[in-house]
Amino acid sequence: MFCKQAKWLGCGKEFSAPLIIKTFTANKAQKAVIDICGLGYYELFINGKRVGDEFFKPAVSDYSDRDFTGFAYPLPDKTSHTIYYNTHDITAYLKEGKNVLAVLLGNGFYRQKQRNCEGNTWFGEELLLRYDLRIKEDGNTRRVYSDGTESVFHSFIEENNLFFGEVQDYAAFDFALLESGKGVKKGSSVRVVASPKAKLLKQRSKNDGVYKIIQPKLIRKTAESALYDFGENISGFVCFTAKSSLVKVRHAEVLDQNGNLDFSTTGGDWLVPDCVYKNAQGRAVHPWFTWAGFRYAEIFGEVENVEAWFVCAKVKATAEFTCGNENINWLFDAFIRTQRGNMHGGVPSDCPHRERLGYTGDGQLTAETVMMLFDSRSFYEKWIRDIADCQDVNSGHVQHTAPFFGGGGGPGGWGGAMVLVPYAYYKVYNDKKILKKYYANMLAYLRCMETFCEGDLVVKEREKGWCLGDWCTPDKVALPEPFVNTFYYVRCMELAQEIGGLIGEKTDFCEEIARKKLALKSAYFDHATGDFCENVQGANAFALLIGLGDERTKTNLLRKYEKLGAFDTGIFGTDILTEYLAKIGEVQLLYKLLSHEEYPSFGYMRKQGATTLWETWKGEVSHNHPMFGACIKQLFYGLLGLQADAGFANVTLSPKYIDGIGFIRAKLRLPSGTLRVAYRYQNGEVAVTYKSSGKLKVHLQK
Repeated sequence: MFCKQAKWLGCGKEFSAPLIIKTFTANKAQKAVIDICGLGYYELFINGKRVGDEFFKPAVSDYSDRDFTGFAYPLPDKTSHTIYYNTHDITAYLKEGKNVLAVLLGNGFYRQKQRNCEGNTWFGEELLLRYDLRIKEDGNTRRVYSDGTESVFHSFIEENNLFFGEVQDYAAFDFALLESGKGVKKGSSVRVVASPKAKLLKQRSKNDGVYKIIQPKLIRKTAESALYDFGENISGFVCFTAKSSLVKVRHAEVLDQNGNLDFSTTGGDWLVPDCVYKNAQGRAVHPWFTWAGFRYAEIFGEVENVEAWFVCAKVKATAEFTCGNENINWLFDAFIRTQRGNMHGGVPSDCPHRERLGYTGDGQLTAETVMMLFDSRSFYEKWIRDIADCQDVNSGHVQHTAPFFGGGGGPGGWGGAMVLVPYAYYKVYNDKKILKKYYANMLAYLRCMETFCEGDLVVKEREKGWCLGDWCTPDKVALPEPFVNTFYYVRCMELAQEIGGLIGEKTDFCEEIARKKLALKSAYFDHATGDFCENVQGANAFALLIGLGDERTKTNLLRKYEKLGAFDTGIFGTDILTEYLAKIGEVQLLYKLLSHEEYPSFGYMRKQGATTLWETWKGEVSHNHPMFGACIKQLFYGLLGLQADAGFANVTLSPKYIDGIGFIRAKLRLPSGTLRVAYRYQNGEVAVTYKSSGKLKVHLQK
């Protein structure tokens, strides 16, 4: 933790990417550790050498208060704030005698002032730095800390913005500053500034790093440019050695019919993240404070050694799944790639390009799936705190993005993340501490939801604000918003009641739940047919999951999707429908929907050449959105018939015959141990083999 003497430093709004320098002397160090925070992002150098191999540090958060009076919709909320710092062991970087500590700062989300679709979401006019270096030498520990004696310089980065790219110019920059401190006295003075009003915490979630390096295929070369295909849709940037004095890189997910970059899926022609390098001949270059979502890149200028770095949070995949159907194999692999590309700075984003935001709707949908398939425990601990930070301390209202940077949504599917994500965390990790920590936040959210009700249906959120129900259905959304939002209100109350029992809190929502269910039935149930909302877009599945409807409701649902054979649902309906089918053991129908390959389906995305999941079934916009991948967990719960208690210490396998799938092989590395399963389907029977390790116990139910 920082000593009290370590001050926050500012360097003036005129610095786009300031370089702050401090020189100090050291004897032979037995140990040297630095705590550091640079806002928005920082890069630390000691004696000219970059410390570590991580990018986009520290984790993104709701840093401090902002003025929302000019926002596009009413936002009277008062939120909480957290700032994260990192700790680095720099013993190996120090030398006896004079040392140079240099910190390069970038805007990140902290000072993102160019993409302001709904209002100004930035936090300050100048970037900030605080550090505390502890050097153990000769049996004593001495400190070098931020105190205002540092010098600041304009760096080789002229411009940087997360959404619009980066401009670098090496003509006037002297790297001797970094390596020896030569010319340090010519710099400007930093300022000691007031501490941000936020809780300062040591970051536990992993920073971003290079997941893999991809070699491209050259599509076309002209006198002006070269167009490359990297073979898969990723998040990261293009790296190369510059050979000409000016090089520009443009990125896109798709090509148009003429074979040129098409920016329509990444935000349009007005939102193009160009990276420009001036006077960089002979240098290996890449951006420092931005990434792109892309498969294709066009490079203007002469370069060599072109490659793409897939950059994302340094979390490992913990699951494998393969079967006899290529559409489902593609679905699993595409989700893994999509999710990786949307894990940056401790935030599960909606896409890595157009918005890059931690939408609470998208995030709650995929949370349990991601926790099962990735080593993401600390990642979600951090993001749950983001959700709580962005909750109004007075009303309990939960924002549509966390950390909050704008974005639309609704009170149920989005706001319900305050209950649904901690519950998913408990379900995967069997950790009740997270439930206890945020139970008051859950209750505050539920109290807030009641204020959005009329006649026991959730009919609004904020006046002149958003109140979405489902989203991204193949056709126009037909499910009434009050139906979807009240469903989530009921579901969150049911979970809150269960959570209360788990942690010893006396809460009783039974009467409230009964009233809301009665209101749903009165408004949307057709007594003549047994359907809710005419059985559109998964409506009957919503109702059945919370105990509404009768046998006709279930029969009509199954008959409809057996005949349709495809999804007509949006992001919530797809998750709810597949969950219900898995719950009642309708695995043949579940398999049919997941493996379908005519529009609208995941197989359709595959047939169009997609390598990541699309935002919509047709692919008009983003081609890198994880939200529809929430149903991936049903490959395990549904197709495998896996049931588990909290923490997966005890797992039951209840296999059912699935015609057409042939085989399934799966692996889950869980907190309790590793599970390997193989099913072989033949002549109406399932041959099962499995193996477990650790404390995980497996029961086979035939």
